[in-house]
Formats: sequence, C-alpha cells, structure tokens
Amino acid sequence: ALVCTDDRYLRAEGLPLSILRGCVPVDVSVYDVPKRIKDGGSVPTATFQEVFGKTEASQRDLSPVTHVASGKGIPPFLILHIVDRDHPETQSQAERFAQVLRAAAVPARTYGAAGKDHSTLNNDLGLPDDKPTSELFEFLSRVSRRQ
Repeated sequence: ALVCTDDRYLRAEGLPLSILRGCVPVDVSVYDVPKRIKDGGSVPTATFQEVFGKTEASQRDLSPVTHVASGKGIPPFLILHIVDRDHPETQSQAERFAQVLRAAAVPARTYGAAGKDHSTLNNDLGLPDDKPTSELFEFLSRVSRRQ
C-alpha cells in the first residue's frame, strides 16, 4: 500500500506511479501508524515503534494514508481484511484507508473475509471456491482492462 501511494519508491527506480494497475493489500492494520499506535489493539505498541520508528513523524511518513492525494495516479485498491472481534483494528484501519482513498477520487473497495484469520486469508488465496480469491480475480480482471 505504501509503494502504491508514496511515489518516492518507484521514482527512485526511474518508474512512474502510473505503471501500477491496482493494489491489493492483504490484512494490514497499519495504514495509519500513529492512529494504530494510539488506538491500541492486539499487537503491542513497542512492536510498531520498533518497525516504524519512535517518532510520530517517522510513523506518518511510513503510513500509506499520509501519501494519498488526488491526481497522483494512485491505482485502484481492493483491501482484503479479516473480520474478527479480537482484531477489530484490522477492519477499522482498512475502512479508514478506503475512505481516505475514495475522498481523493481513488477507487477503493474493502472486502472482509469472515471466518478467516490472517494466516488462512493469506494461505487460501488462489484456492477454488475461496471467496476472497473470487474478489481478487474479479478486481484483477477489472483493473487489467483499464487504459
């Protein structure tokens, strides 16, 4: 999600953001790192500070939500997440990120994979009759036709 919203990574390789046709992050709870740390959840705050830095500036810089803006060429998103009362932060982060994308006129859809956990959502992608896989294939079919 960060590579698809923060064009610095592709520009460093001499590539434009416009080469991306779509983005499908799978079960992420850190689209807005400072908010995730503030809200808490199933992962200790120290873990996020170790990964994303101890300063809010560093955490904001590594948050995809920070880099969303209209007219940047951000590709459409399908945001897959689990639906789990023990991990509500995953769904709330996905929904918030989708709202920010849509506010910037970036097509964004969330899909909550009920009955899955992080591992099964990831491991089952590609299996026949898997509902998240069907959503993924439909999304890929749609964005691959995009001009």
